[in-house]
Amino acid sequence: MIVYVDVLIIVSFYINYLLLRAAAVIVHKPVKRGRVIAGALIGSLSALIIFLPEMGNLTVLIVRVISAVIMVAVSYNVDGIKELYKCSLLFFFVSFIFAGIEYGVAMLLGGNTAIWHNSVFYVNISLLTLVISTTIAYTILWLLRRHFDRVNSADTKYTITVEQSGEIVQIKAIGDTGNNLTDCLSGKPVIICPKASLTKITDSKAVEAMLSCDYIHDSVIPPKGWRLIPFSTINSNGLIPAFSPAKVYIKDEKSIHLVDAYIGVSENDIEYAVFNPKLIAV
Repeated sequence: MIVYVDVLIIVSFYINYLLLRAAAVIVHKPVKRGRVIAGALIGSLSALIIFLPEMGNLTVLIVRVISAVIMVAVSYNVDGIKELYKCSLLFFFVSFIFAGIEYGVAMLLGGNTAIWHNSVFYVNISLLTLVISTTIAYTILWLLRRHFDRVNSADTKYTITVEQSGEIVQIKAIGDTGNNLTDCLSGKPVIICPKASLTKITDSKAVEAMLSCDYIHDSVIPPKGWRLIPFSTINSNGLIPAFSPAKVYIKDEKSIHLVDAYIGVSENDIEYAVFNPKLIAV
């Protein structure tokens, strides 16, 4: 069987990019596209060991582990060795699921020629088969994420740290699985915070204008960096102003989690910020 270098690199890059993005979705890890592309490129280049002479199992394992850890370190903003270890394990878990599903779908759809050498699997499949198999795998991982998100951490107290424009605020918070508010465009969850706790990092007049506006009769254009997100509760519905901060951390009794979320400003005088525990579930 002939292995084409360009096909190997392109397919490997495509799969590695999806793997890194899928792992980030599972842990709600904020990522930058450029860094994920760089990590996927490193992974695709490591696949070139398929052209090397047969290597021992231990050597192959070491090479693959090192390349995977480098991919994770380049793609994610990890804070210390412990987080790098956790993210790397999750990346391996996602990779195993993807590999199994992709192989199964490829065989069902006619991928009858394949080669396995130096832990690199190369299968001769069409682009359509590749897209179908990766879509199925991504869907399964998304369902797993939904299952893990059901963990209820509402009884635990947290501290949320928000960084914006060089300023930092800290807010007491609680986890509530009932907060399913997300931005419909980006899919990011929204952490609802009391407006009084955000005066240091927001324009109070602009926030008040958005909160007090009658959106049925009035027209208000949100300031740059802000958006109005529809919400609905048992008692009311409307639009909540929210912004994407530079960084958001959620701290519990054991660790600090960097999360990817919007900060929504509550019109009500609430005591705590409210977030869905899925943001820090693993």
